[in-house]
Amino acid sequence: MSRIYDAMRRGAALEAAQRALVAAGPGKTPLVDRVAESYQRVIHAIQSRQGAKHGGAILFVSATHGEGTSTVARELATLLNRDSKGRAVLVDANLRTPSQHTAFGVERGGGLAEVVLRGLSLDEAVRNGNGRRAPFVTCGRPVSHPTEILGALALRAAFDGLRSRYEWVLVDGPPATVYSDASLLAPLVDGVVLVIEAETTRRQVALRAKGVIEESGARVIGAVLSRRRYHIPKALYGLL
Repeated sequence: MSRIYDAMRRGAALEAAQRALVAAGPGKTPLVDRVAESYQRVIHAIQSRQGAKHGGAILFVSATHGEGTSTVARELATLLNRDSKGRAVLVDANLRTPSQHTAFGVERGGGLAEVVLRGLSLDEAVRNGNGRRAPFVTCGRPVSHPTEILGALALRAAFDGLRSRYEWVLVDGPPATVYSDASLLAPLVDGVVLVIEAETTRRQVALRAKGVIEESGARVIGAVLSRRRYHIPKALYGLL
């Protein structure tokens, strides 16, 4: 009992210190960004599963809508480019419900759709992120039949071209159980990561998404649990 009490006391002190440091503003403390640490662990796990230093092309998909796939892919790309600019490129391949262009504050045109359908060069399609943001490729203008793009040989060539330019190609994909799009994208990459929302996505649905990817002949290399909720102060988990 005393161990739990001591942990709670230390945890409360740590939480208070963190609040004070955050209030002090960015750049005024050496406190390690815990979110960045979590994403760094994801990167290390992917590298371990890939069995190589270099990441290659990784597709991120969820089982259903709104599980945080776009955020996970974007934050990983940002982290990878923090110390080495141009190390990773982010590609929005969620052609039905894209969001990266909104997150970056740009028009969606001049992206993946134009590369495949109109022969736009990768040099023109890749946009340089401002500040600490990663280079990225938008989804492109809306198309009537997304599967025509995802099944095109030109898309495979585009991915190969990005592989030759970047160490990591992080692809933001559509939900695996909602559209057939994920099944078309998965064989074009080196591995697939499932993004599962904690305490929301049912186990059966997550397993179905995994099955859809594996049936396409692709390899699921892991899963990311997004939006995890801590029912006691988060600092206590490392102290108990």
